[in-house]
Amino acid sequence: MTDKNHWQLMLAEEYQCPSPPTLTRIQLLWRRILRTFNIDDGDEVEKDVNIELADYLNFDRSAAVCALQHQLADWVTDAKPDVTFLLDPPFSGTAVIARDWTWQQGWALLTPPSMAQIREVSVDEWWQQQELHHSPWLIEDLARFLLRSVDGLRFIRVLLPRLLQGDFGQGLIVCNSWTFAFLRRTWPLNLPRVYSFAPAEPDLLMQLGIKGANKQLEQLAGESRGNIGTALALWACKKSKEQLQPSLPIEADDNTAFILYTLLLHRGLSGELIQEVLSSMAPDELNVQLLRLEQFGVVEREGEFWRLNVLGYLITRDFLASRDYLLDDF
Repeated sequence: MTDKNHWQLMLAEEYQCPSPPTLTRIQLLWRRILRTFNIDDGDEVEKDVNIELADYLNFDRSAAVCALQHQLADWVTDAKPDVTFLLDPPFSGTAVIARDWTWQQGWALLTPPSMAQIREVSVDEWWQQQELHHSPWLIEDLARFLLRSVDGLRFIRVLLPRLLQGDFGQGLIVCNSWTFAFLRRTWPLNLPRVYSFAPAEPDLLMQLGIKGANKQLEQLAGESRGNIGTALALWACKKSKEQLQPSLPIEADDNTAFILYTLLLHRGLSGELIQEVLSSMAPDELNVQLLRLEQFGVVEREGEFWRLNVLGYLITRDFLASRDYLLDDF
């Protein structure tokens, strides 16, 4: 552990993913190829079957909250009716950190609109249900305000200009990085004050209790793309003799890519809503694809809700990149 706080908030446009050491880039590529076929990569990390595997969200967030407070202090004090955006790469824990911070500030947590309100573009009805009484507020997941379908995007297109105009007062908006990339491509205006946490480098990994040689931590930072949640999950996987990183089915095809991108864009969806977004896909094909991805450990479900598995994220990102999908910057 270190005494210095290595959490830092930065402008999202300045984010740069950590690069692995030059001599290990080929090794990293080879490791990803092996991971695709679920083959042990012979990693030198000492394995321990008795360790308690870390939850990728179960880390001390207090230092991250302090960094958020330091960066946003002047904006909070100004109390102007405007919004700030905080990008949330998958599994980074950013939304939970933001919730901790706004709880300390005494800000309100907004509930997302219902699917009926999204389809009917009932922005005023949604806002009136919040009953804020002029309190600053947090939207912890902007992905819950849209659906990539014929009638699922009008709500966000009406809401965003009103947020920027100050109609709803001061607020912090946490936005999934894949949702943000999609909005930036499809929306004509640039969003102001867009921040993200700086990528996790070895010093931050050590601050969070990951112990290893500096070379190993540099490799971990590069492999996880600086995502602290992914880094924690990968490290726990490397330290375990029983847990293997997932792989994509050999039969993965265009439909597989459509499903995975939809789950990333919306940060998970119910099977019914996935079918609505991917209306051209036959229901039985969708069900088979989801079940197969679940069996391969790439996705997981809770009731009717499907989402990507933390250990399936990086291989999914590589798969979508190979098919020229619109990626996030993280």
